[in-house]
Amino acid sequence: MIALLTTYLVLAYVLIPGVLFRTFAGFFVRLRLFQLTKTQEATIGCLVAFLPLLLANWTVWKCPFAKQHPFTYAYGTVGDYKRDYELGFGLVVAEDPARLLDPDREPKTVYERAVSTIWRRQLRFLSWYYAFIILEAVLFGSLANQYGNWWGRNLIYDWLARKILLPKISEWQLLLTDFAFPKTPKREVQADVLCDGILYRGTVGDYFLDTAGSLSGMLLKNTERFRRKDYEFACDRAGGGTVDHDEFWRKIPGSNFYIPAEKISNLNVRFPQLDEDFQAFINQLLSEIDAPSGTTATFDAPDASVTQTTDSANGVKSDSDRIDSAESAD
Repeated sequence: MIALLTTYLVLAYVLIPGVLFRTFAGFFVRLRLFQLTKTQEATIGCLVAFLPLLLANWTVWKCPFAKQHPFTYAYGTVGDYKRDYELGFGLVVAEDPARLLDPDREPKTVYERAVSTIWRRQLRFLSWYYAFIILEAVLFGSLANQYGNWWGRNLIYDWLARKILLPKISEWQLLLTDFAFPKTPKREVQADVLCDGILYRGTVGDYFLDTAGSLSGMLLKNTERFRRKDYEFACDRAGGGTVDHDEFWRKIPGSNFYIPAEKISNLNVRFPQLDEDFQAFINQLLSEIDAPSGTTATFDAPDASVTQTTDSANGVKSDSDRIDSAESAD
């Protein structure tokens, strides 16, 4: 019984709070650690549980609504609390707990009544405790998500970000998203990726981490491959003249291009601004000139380009559902 009680206390008050915190905070930002050891789980659980534990304890004792919800029971006095927990502890250390609990007996034994009351108290307390854990996680995630907007504007927030928020966030969140920039103006995250001597560039669509929090791969959209040999040949022919390297990027068919992390030998990330007013103007212009269905505008500020992608039903092959990888691209 003692081992069972210890397991319950560790699970309910330490491990579950840690899992809840990481889960709900993960809706806003990617945390640094994913698969944790039991020691790390316990440490994080203790750190995130301290304040919610105090708040839950104050709430169930002082808040009139929380005294009765959820799992209503006869509240009783402090003496009743002490007596119930003394009986519960006596049941835990008893050599034969089953003898003290007789479910067929009426009226119920004092031990059964104590266990029933303690169980309801625990369910009520844990309900508020977990609610405050979730609230803490949402607050943490919301504050972290405003880093780009609030950094450098408030000394208190700067201290929280430097000491509490950023150390818990994955470094890839800062590198491969616009996390560190204000929400407006809107920015794209573009990457130049060197893989096995081949240079690719595109918009970062997503990235993937392994159980240790290291990069396992990234997904690029609107990907292009640099034709290095053609560029070198053009430079030789130019005889020292200027050669526009933008002409040697080749569009890779498909909307998604996956690059495994082990293939990446160099990575450069850029954060160009998107001119949303100009984008809206181009889209309106396309609609006014009756552009073919599927025509879209893509932007790489300050330049813009218009591409047409129609589906196979209109007689043009569509690659929108195709996923390529760096291992198969030529």
